[in-house]
Amino acid sequence: MRSFLILGAAALAAASPASPAVDFDAVKAAPAPTATGPAVGVASQTGVYNAAAASASAVAAASAVASAQATASVAARGLEERTFCFWPFKCGSQASAATTSKCTTTSTPPVAHYPTATAAPTTSAATAATTSAPAPVITSASTGAVVPSTCTPVSWTNTFAFTSDTACPTPYEVGTYCGFINPEDPCAPQPDGYGPVSSPDTVDAFKANTELQQEALTAATPKGYQQTFQGLTAAVSANTYLGFYTLESYDTQTCANHCDSTDLCTGFNVYIERDPAWNPEQCSCADPTSISNYKCSLWGSGVDSAAATNTGDYRGSFQVVITGSNGYTQSTTSSSGTSPVATTPDVPSGWTNPKSCSGAVHDHPKTCLGSQVFKGPFDVSLCAKYADAQNAKNVASGKWGSSFTSFWNFFGYNSGKCDFFNAFMIKQDGVPVGTYCKLFTQQYQPAAATYKGGVSAGFSWSFESSWSFCSSK
Repeated sequence: MRSFLILGAAALAAASPASPAVDFDAVKAAPAPTATGPAVGVASQTGVYNAAAASASAVAAASAVASAQATASVAARGLEERTFCFWPFKCGSQASAATTSKCTTTSTPPVAHYPTATAAPTTSAATAATTSAPAPVITSASTGAVVPSTCTPVSWTNTFAFTSDTACPTPYEVGTYCGFINPEDPCAPQPDGYGPVSSPDTVDAFKANTELQQEALTAATPKGYQQTFQGLTAAVSANTYLGFYTLESYDTQTCANHCDSTDLCTGFNVYIERDPAWNPEQCSCADPTSISNYKCSLWGSGVDSAAATNTGDYRGSFQVVITGSNGYTQSTTSSSGTSPVATTPDVPSGWTNPKSCSGAVHDHPKTCLGSQVFKGPFDVSLCAKYADAQNAKNVASGKWGSSFTSFWNFFGYNSGKCDFFNAFMIKQDGVPVGTYCKLFTQQYQPAAATYKGGVSAGFSWSFESSWSFCSSK
C-alpha cells in the first residue's frame, strides 16, 4: 500500500507544472484603496481604515469548498518532504524547502475596505466608495492665514447643504461643525502648520531652506522605532495609509504617539510641505503666499524610501513641494541590544504561536487550501477571518466527515481544515501593497518558509512582516 501511495504522489507531482509561490496576477488585479496619502488642505484625517468592512471582505473571500492538493498521497508527502506533522506534535514539524507552486483561490478578489467620505467635505483625495461605513474624520478650521478681502470666488456656486444652530453666528455645512471652513472652497484659508516661510517666497527658496532641512537631519528617533530614511524631498504614498496629523513643529515623538494609538500603525512619515495660504482654484487671487506645514502621516506597514514618491503637486498655479521627509518603522531591539527586529502582531482569537518567518513565506502546495490578498495595511486578523470562514464552509459541506478524512484525522491530518496560516505584507518594487494570506492543512516551523520573492512581469516582489499562526481549536 505504501508503494502505491508513493507512486501516486510521484504521478501527481509530474502532472503539476511548477508555478510561483505567490499569485502575482491576483495581487495586481485586486482592487486598491484610493486613499493613499493625506487629503488636500485639511489639518488631520483619521478613521481611514474600516476594520469591520475589511473583516466582511475576508469572510466573503472564502471559496465554497476548498481542499488541499493531492490529498490522496498524504503519507507519500510525509516521506518525500519529511514535513508530515503527526498528532499531537502541533506546530512542531520540521520541513525542508518546498517546491514552488502557487496556492490559488477560486473566490473573486475582495473589495477595498475603505469607507466613503460622505459626512465630511469632499476633497480631491476622497476615499473609495466601496462599502457602507462611517466616514473618516477630516478636520479643518480657520487659521492665522490672512486672505485679502479683494479675493473672491470666480464662476463658483456653493452647492453644499447648510444647517443652522443658535450657538453659531452663521450657517455651516451639513456633516461638519460650527465654525468649519471648507478648505476646498475657492479663496478659503488653509490650515497653517506653524512652519517658517522662506524668503523669498518661492519654490526654489523653500527647497534650499537649510533651516527646514536641518530640522529633519537633527530629529530624534523615538524609542521603539528605527529611522528608515532621512531628508528626502518626497513623502510616502502607498495602499497602507491610515491617516495624518498636522504638527506645530518637527516633532517625531508626537507623530510616534499618534502611531502608537492607531490600530495597525507600524510606521510614520514626518515631512514639511509648502502649501498655499488660501485655495487658489476658482479664486480671483490665483497667486497666494505660502505656508509651511509640518505633517505626520501614519502607515500600516514598514516605511521605506521606495514608497516616498509624493513630490508634491499643483493647486491651481501654486506648486506644492516637500522637504525634510523622514521615515520611521516600528521595531524592538534584539537581546544583543543592537539589531532591530519586527514587533509581533496581535494574535487573533482561535489562533496561537505566532512565529516570524524573517521576510520569507511558506510554499507548501500539497497542503495548501487557498490564498487571498487584501490591499491595505498589514492586518493579520483578515487572514484569521478568511481561514475561519473557509473552515466553516468545509465543515458545512461535510468535508471533514468523510471516512477518508476521518482515517487521516487519526494521524493529525485533515485535508479540509486550515490548521495553519501565513500572513505577510507583499511589496511591489519596494512599496507595500497589502496583506497576503496563505492557508495550509498542516503546521510548519519558520525554517520551512524559504520563498523570498523575485521578479515577475517586470516588477520586483518582496515581503515584510511575514508571520505564521497555528490553530488553537
